[in-house]
Amino acid sequence: MGGTKPGRNELCQCGSGKKFKRCHGGRNVNYEEMISRGAEEAQRKAEINWIQQQRQQGLGRPIIAAQTAGKRIVAVGHRLFQGAWPTFHDFLYSYILDVLGCDWFEAQTQLEHKERHPVIQWHERFLLASKAANLAPGETHQTLMTGAISAFLTLAYDLYTLEHNNDQTRTPQLRKSLIGRLKCQDQFIGVRYEIRVAAMLLRAGFELDWEDETDRRTKHVEYTATYPRTGKAFGVECKIRNQDAAKQANQHLGKFTGLVSDALKKATPHDRLIFVDLNMQAYPYVPGGPHDWRTIGINTLRKFEAQPKAATLPPAVVFITNYPDHHHLDTQVPDAGAAVEGFKIDDYRTGQFLTLPQKIEMRVRNPEVEALVASIQEHIDLPSTFEGEIPGLPSNRLLIGHRYQMDDGGVGTLEDACVMNDTGEVALIIDQDEGGRAIYTNQLSPQEFAAWKRYPETFFGQIRQGPGSINDPIELYDRLKAVYVRTPKEKLLQFMGEHGDRFAALTQPELLDVYVQGMVNSVMERAGVQEVPVHIQRMKPPSTRAV
Repeated sequence: MGGTKPGRNELCQCGSGKKFKRCHGGRNVNYEEMISRGAEEAQRKAEINWIQQQRQQGLGRPIIAAQTAGKRIVAVGHRLFQGAWPTFHDFLYSYILDVLGCDWFEAQTQLEHKERHPVIQWHERFLLASKAANLAPGETHQTLMTGAISAFLTLAYDLYTLEHNNDQTRTPQLRKSLIGRLKCQDQFIGVRYEIRVAAMLLRAGFELDWEDETDRRTKHVEYTATYPRTGKAFGVECKIRNQDAAKQANQHLGKFTGLVSDALKKATPHDRLIFVDLNMQAYPYVPGGPHDWRTIGINTLRKFEAQPKAATLPPAVVFITNYPDHHHLDTQVPDAGAAVEGFKIDDYRTGQFLTLPQKIEMRVRNPEVEALVASIQEHIDLPSTFEGEIPGLPSNRLLIGHRYQMDDGGVGTLEDACVMNDTGEVALIIDQDEGGRAIYTNQLSPQEFAAWKRYPETFFGQIRQGPGSINDPIELYDRLKAVYVRTPKEKLLQFMGEHGDRFAALTQPELLDVYVQGMVNSVMERAGVQEVPVHIQRMKPPSTRAV
């Protein structure tokens, strides 16, 4: 097997961070060691990309792509696509044209503007933004993610997710039904939301079984979602307020509870997950403010639950969502996302204070819902790269094991790095070429700092457990448990000192749980009383996104 020999002044391929001439390009080279270290470096990079890929793409099938002869081949389900796509966004653009049909796009442009399908209107604004960027062929550029661009590409990504992850949506019958309903303006808003929710479930690791839309003998849910790790199935129903209802009663959520009631009446033998989109204009998120649709929606649902007409309705976990891209076509969307609330289910009553053991027990009881909530929190952005790379970072970014020249002229290899504060200042430990170690400080750019917050475990080119901010005690519990998970029982008993004898009969997993809970409770006591109950379950607000 042949290969390209690196230049003598290039970094050695073994991953040591040294120049080739000072490492495996010198005399008396141990080539077996070089091959072994090179393999370890390749495995490390693959593991880093896998972590970042899951963070970007979710728990479904990853993006499958390869480059050959200047072209990129992308597998979607059982189909292969080929093209010169610099980014995954570029591929998604081609993909949605293929799925909906270039002929359909062309026919729609012949209509009067007000008669054109919403997708066509999004597409027109997408083209205007691309034209304004004035890019050369193959060139990439970050563009403001307006509502129109987000709506167009997110629809493409959701359709891709369905075809790539769900065998049923590849069948001619369901595919024809979905695409036909999507092209019909009267049905578009409803089927678009069904597709969005289905894609969210697939990215959370669920499997979907669609119900037969042509079966009119009974009112049934949209699909059944099964969580493979536990085998538990849920009946899923999706509802979205129509445009007129949303405009007439933005603040008071007109027809919202009616949609919840209709959804709960759909037949299913399983526990229920209900998704209801408010379809309303967004405002910057201010908790408890006049436009806080999360709080308004939860309170409205609770009032409905207390009414006599709700007495016969079954329990459900309700996801109240607002994805208003289409209300903000020419600007960024100031707020989007979801809130979860239990309808006759105590585990998911927002604002109910839970002790740490209660929260842990609740997660054990509801692993499927917890996985879905975590995925909705995490997978809020469209992936822009094919293999999990962090987009938009400079080529000279800080990577452990790489050599750098510092501002004082010193040269050395970055041995370790740590972000020190909320401004992106970072401490660097440099192994100097002239001998010894030195500590420097540097400043991450806004793009780099945002990437570090998104990928703290892998940002510096090594897999590091535990960096990044901790938002609440349950995150601290998870972080500490991961640190001590392999600690022998005897060592844990030693850590507990004089209290260890009380727990000597416990197994290692039981003892680990007691020990970690004790550490978290100690931290909470020192932190003092919190203004807001620390275990309230909230969805993360959206980040500022760019194409």
